[in-house]
Amino acid sequence: MTVADALARGCATAAFREMSRRRAISFLLAVGDGLLAAGLPDEALALYRQAAEAGDHGAVRLVVNWPGVREDLAATEAVYRAAIAAGDLSSLSSLAMLRARLGDSVESRELYRRGIDAGDVHSMLGYGSFLRDFGEPGESADAVTRCRRLAADDSSALALLGALLLAAPNGEAEAEEVLRRGAALLENRSRSVLAALLLNRGAVDEASDLVQRVWATGEESVRAFVEGLAKEYKLQLTNGYPQGV
Repeated sequence: MTVADALARGCATAAFREMSRRRAISFLLAVGDGLLAAGLPDEALALYRQAAEAGDHGAVRLVVNWPGVREDLAATEAVYRAAIAAGDLSSLSSLAMLRARLGDSVESRELYRRGIDAGDVHSMLGYGSFLRDFGEPGESADAVTRCRRLAADDSSALALLGALLLAAPNGEAEAEEVLRRGAALLENRSRSVLAALLLNRGAVDEASDLVQRVWATGEESVRAFVEGLAKEYKLQLTNGYPQGV
């Protein structure tokens, strides 16, 4: 352990003892930003790593893209595993993708399914791509067929069906229809996947409205997904929607 890591761990221990988890993570990130601005990148990275290991997905993304970490697959994997252990559902899909690229389709499939069972939107989107690129012949089509049957009776399955269709050949039109059906039922995961589709297409106004509604009404995991969309596409988030919209 380096001196920077030891100091960061001590800082994190004190922060989590004195503050709520969210405030402690914000504190670590703010101090890290200050150290980076002061020309102390190693010290900043050590604090960002503490925030990532506490399960903050924004910090995870920052650390795994850091020069010296992003080239080290073992270090990247360790960051994802620590974040998952701390409750970061979004890192399940990131680790699953990494394991698939390393040839471990067994663990990759298991990680995607864990994420899907937990309602993680990243995992839903990633699973369709995994089946297309790494699955057995016909596995992707079989998954779509099973999900169609499930979605006929369970609206919560519409988001996964839409995500699978987006990765299927010529599936975008049906995916949009499915996701709009879920969005009309106020199903936030369907809204989230639909927003991602619309943003990729350039339909920013409609997507921004969906992002705002999910952010105002959703639980933490879907809020984290749309916060990522808002950051990527520079969308404004406000508290302008009442609960249940």
